[in-house]
Amino acid sequence: MKLHFLKTKWSDIIILESNGEAALIDTGFEEQYDQLADYLHKLGISRLSFILLTHFHRDHYGNIAALTENFLVERVYMKEYSGLDSTTAWGTEAVDAYRRSELDKYRAIVDVISENSKLIPVEGISSFFFGKYELKLFSTENSIREIYEDKSCPDTYHNIAFSENQNSLGIFIKADGKNIFLGGDIMDISSTHPRADHVCCQIARSIGEQIDIYKAPHHGTVHTACEKALEIFRPRTAIITNEDTYLREHSDVYDNLRKANPEVKILLTENDDIVIDTEQV
Repeated sequence: MKLHFLKTKWSDIIILESNGEAALIDTGFEEQYDQLADYLHKLGISRLSFILLTHFHRDHYGNIAALTENFLVERVYMKEYSGLDSTTAWGTEAVDAYRRSELDKYRAIVDVISENSKLIPVEGISSFFFGKYELKLFSTENSIREIYEDKSCPDTYHNIAFSENQNSLGIFIKADGKNIFLGGDIMDISSTHPRADHVCCQIARSIGEQIDIYKAPHHGTVHTACEKALEIFRPRTAIITNEDTYLREHSDVYDNLRKANPEVKILLTENDDIVIDTEQV
């Protein structure tokens, strides 16, 4: 398998290639469509086996509608938008107008996908295959809604308390003897609600294996993978979809990665596309 992490800052665009098939995990911002379409065309890709959206933030869903209109996309996997996000895709405080706008966008995107492809909700799906490779999905439930409706936790019941990042999927793949973890925008924060408490760490414990190819959650920002999660993953190669200046000034990701594995190779998508062949890592 080849993994292509496209050149970008603050958004995710990941292409999977294997045995003449291609697929896409997250689609970047809408203004990145030409970059993504040109890259696919250069690879000779006109058909995508699937597109998987980790969650409904604009830096991940931006080009999903255009891709299904202009490429042959067999399946689209995505989670229902909660409409309960406390912050925007840019991390600023969300208001009702923002949530309504995103809900309208979600409904419009669902209509376009349904016209051009097969829409598959990820709720309840634990895994699916890309050729011979199994993609195991974590956090497939709509946890924001479940937490919002959970009367047993007064701190969160009927409180709009979480970013849509709380709904982000995590993806684990075994390919050619390598372990791959694609972290979407999973957060690793303390919470009074068990479903939101150190989610990445919970996933790491479920996987329980060292990771060879690690896409850092949420662009490597602070609180995206606690030390306990990284102690389990001990990444050999880490890809961060962000810029070096920001990470040095505002994040502990470099220190945490190197503490977990002093030999880790850290790659950024700030300046170049990154292509990793699982048979050569």
